[in-house]
Amino acid sequence: MNFIRKPSIDLYPGIRVDKNTDLEYTSEYVVQTVKDLVLHSVTHVYGEGYKSTYDTTIQLQEGDILIFESESRGYIKPVEPFTEVQEAIEELECIKNLG
Repeated sequence: MNFIRKPSIDLYPGIRVDKNTDLEYTSEYVVQTVKDLVLHSVTHVYGEGYKSTYDTTIQLQEGDILIFESESRGYIKPVEPFTEVQEAIEELECIKNLG
């Protein structure tokens, strides 16, 4: 018998970047830009008795997926792999008779 991790049906808003992706996002916690395949974020974290600021630059590749977190982080490049829903369905169709 073969098993697979149960697929998530949670949907995450986001974008797939290419060399022409040009966006800006600003909230109370973060100011971000994506231009020339570079994600630049200045993030402010507030807590009881402290305030931290993080300045982050991430080099992107064409086809990278950025997931949008509306709570406080804006666009992030996830560590775990993400794919579009249709691509996931096609991959699962390929293995449906193996189990």
